[in-house]
Amino acid sequence: MAEIVVAKNAGFCPGVKRAAEMLETELEKGSRVYCLGELIHNKTFNENLKKRNVKFITPSDIDGLPDNGVVFIRTHGEQKVIYEKLHAKGIKYIDATCPYVSKIHNIVSKESENGGICVILGDKNHPEVKGVMSFAGGECEAFSKGDDALEYIKRAISEGKEVFVVTQTTLNTSVWKEFEKNFKTLYTNGKIFDTICSVTDVRQKEALELASEADMVAVVGSRGSSNTEKLFEIASEVCKNTIFIENAEDLAPHLENIKNRKKIAIIAGASTPGVIIQEVKQAMTETANQELSFAELLDKSFKTLNIGERVTGTILAVTPAEIKVDLGTKHTGILPVDELSADGEVDVSSFRVGDPIDAVCTKFSEVEGTVMLSKKRLDEAKNIGKVASAYESGEILHGTVKDTVKGGVIVNVGGVRVFVPAGQCGADANNLESLRGQKVPVKIIDYNAARKRVVGSIRTAKKAERKQILDEFYSQIETGKKITGTVRSVTNYGAFVNIGPTDGMIHVSEMFWGRPRNPAELFKVGDTVEVFVKEADRERERISLGYKTEETNPWNVFKTTYKAGDVVNVTIVSLMPFGAFAEIVPGVDGLIHCSQIGRKFVPNPASVLKVGEKVDAKITAIDEEKNRVSLSIKALLEPEEVTEEDIAAANTIGSEQTPNESPEIRAEDSADASSGDESTQENA
Repeated sequence: MAEIVVAKNAGFCPGVKRAAEMLETELEKGSRVYCLGELIHNKTFNENLKKRNVKFITPSDIDGLPDNGVVFIRTHGEQKVIYEKLHAKGIKYIDATCPYVSKIHNIVSKESENGGICVILGDKNHPEVKGVMSFAGGECEAFSKGDDALEYIKRAISEGKEVFVVTQTTLNTSVWKEFEKNFKTLYTNGKIFDTICSVTDVRQKEALELASEADMVAVVGSRGSSNTEKLFEIASEVCKNTIFIENAEDLAPHLENIKNRKKIAIIAGASTPGVIIQEVKQAMTETANQELSFAELLDKSFKTLNIGERVTGTILAVTPAEIKVDLGTKHTGILPVDELSADGEVDVSSFRVGDPIDAVCTKFSEVEGTVMLSKKRLDEAKNIGKVASAYESGEILHGTVKDTVKGGVIVNVGGVRVFVPAGQCGADANNLESLRGQKVPVKIIDYNAARKRVVGSIRTAKKAERKQILDEFYSQIETGKKITGTVRSVTNYGAFVNIGPTDGMIHVSEMFWGRPRNPAELFKVGDTVEVFVKEADRERERISLGYKTEETNPWNVFKTTYKAGDVVNVTIVSLMPFGAFAEIVPGVDGLIHCSQIGRKFVPNPASVLKVGEKVDAKITAIDEEKNRVSLSIKALLEPEEVTEEDIAAANTIGSEQTPNESPEIRAEDSADASSGDESTQENA
């Protein structure tokens, strides 16, 4: 099976395409068009224009033109005197001169004013070169051969004249490079302008590359086309089996030759319509594979399409601006990027050469041999059915807010325009402009097919979506389930944590072990926290969360670290009438009773201790059932030394009491003190 490769840059160049589009626009307006010479050098193309009543004229015909006609100046440009004549007679004209050619006109005009002699490297009989020469105010000569131009320049230099050089836009780049090198050697101060069209340069390089790889080359175009002839010359130098044809019919003598080839390259000039290139490719491809007779191939290539017709084609090329599609007809399909998707959101790089694609024909250009396609219209037709179905079922659709209008917004739902009244826009009703560009859910609340009227509601859709999301969330939630959330706000009674589609609350009692503290000491807005579900109420949409766990219970930390009899350094955290509470570890406090603060009973703890003070104390008792700890500073104090005065005082007191009185009073006092210690810690 032969591989048929079409040059990426085959067919109309930007300048010719621009001119063809300008002419097409005038024909669509119904204008009477008079073209000065053939628009391009292609017989098939020009014959088609004649069928559409385009008249080809010469400069001498200008005087007899009707007032309502439009003169069209082709891409080659015209001589300066023609422009002046059109202006003088007030004749309407359209100048489709290629921008590259116009650039040369400007260079020649400016440099001639400075006294330089103009030398043009190109065909002096070509319309483009004739036009360029007319803009030279002084001496000007054109040469098709570089050596002849150099001889002329040598004579001019010897006479003390200044020379500047320009080129025909379609000059062979290899010829130009050789001339440029020799010119700079001869004339170091000479001005030389490389005015070869960059597109021409690219095409010639591509032609050389393809011809080097192929075992047959078909150059498609008219013999009168300068740039096409240059391509034929280049291809012929590296591939001896190179043919020059104008259209598919010219392939007839070469059919047997085509069948024996493995790789065939198709190269086309800048004036070759895409429709002809497609006809040649199709005929060569199927001839090489021996599927149809040549006559059948020609018949197939002339298949016609209609506006509004749905077609399936194969992607030929993908660019950021458009996709070219092979439709199996004489027309090449052009699918602009903005016609790819109904919602305008599409990645053109996702389309691949060789993939099939469906579209609708929207506009034909017989001038270019193309048909404009739209995939968007197919999508719109499909999506209007989805909208109608969603209206019946209540299904929520999604789209993008494309515009704001009086009283609401327009949402694009798959190419279908859905009007959403301001009252149905929800929280953003007072600032509709803020919705522009947003993706939003829409519920269709009114649909009238006859009037093509669709009305939707964002507010209702969001409410329905939220309900659905919450129903699903609550169905999966269960008591004890651990969830990671984000703190949304902190109050004096707790913290609200976002856990997905809703918020839950951690009450202050679920935050701390031990004495309550301010929640702001533990959380701040934006913190990520690990919580668990304590209770979920779907009807009231309330979720109670827990934070403290047994793993974080400070009492467990305390029990594994300390025991009764240990001496600890503690911090006084509060003072009470019956004693002082001191923090042993965060979350675990112990009580230092008034009787355990000093050697003697301290009736006012504040007179001895202060909050924040650190002191050493001994753990005297641990009540694991009630999670209570008793501390004593007194137990760490050395007993006071007994003096002779203390002994004398004690004996005096003893002589005033009955023998059994003192022990009973002390025991009673001791019991009272012990009872007071326990009751006050219980209350604490």
